[in-house]
Amino acid sequence: MTTYFIIEILIFSGIILFLIILSGTFSGSETALTATSPSRIHRLAKEGNKRAKVIEKLIDNTEILIGAILLGNNLVNILASALATAFFIRIFGEIGVVYATLVMTVIILVFADVLPKTYAISNPERVALKAAPFVKLVVLLFAPFMTLVQYIVRGSLKMFGIDIVGQKLFSAHDEIRGAISFQAHEGGLIKYNKDMLDSILDLQDV
Repeated sequence: MTTYFIIEILIFSGIILFLIILSGTFSGSETALTATSPSRIHRLAKEGNKRAKVIEKLIDNTEILIGAILLGNNLVNILASALATAFFIRIFGEIGVVYATLVMTVIILVFADVLPKTYAISNPERVALKAAPFVKLVVLLFAPFMTLVQYIVRGSLKMFGIDIVGQKLFSAHDEIRGAISFQAHEGGLIKYNKDMLDSILDLQDV
């Protein structure tokens, strides 16, 4: 191996490593922002946490938020795979396409998807707060394009008789009642406390 070839390997490896880290950041941020508790984020925002305020604004438009993250994630994954394919072809010839596909599939699956999402789902608030400035920048960059995508998606769904504009599956009461039921099922509430909390939600009917 010549010195030039070794330097080339290091440069390619460094770029691909950076893209994998970036992809993992996208994946972890998406999971954290969708799994984090809106009530906890709202409480932190009320207490003056600036990043919590950013998260509140981001999750106000989940469709744009998720779309921008997915767009960024796909871009870096495709770029990393393309670079790896080109590099493997230079080393191994045409069979390098197969090697690159296998290697990048494993690397992206483990280190850019499963690992960051597993960590994020275990620490959603912490990860969401750390990722807030990064995600805000991503949304600002991709928001115009995602608005166009949003219109295309909604228009396509309307062709099948599905109108998602203004839809809300669950009311605040339903969400609170579900949380009470879940905590009771997990053993976090005794039956007496569950019944008392349920009765508060039913006061209007009573």
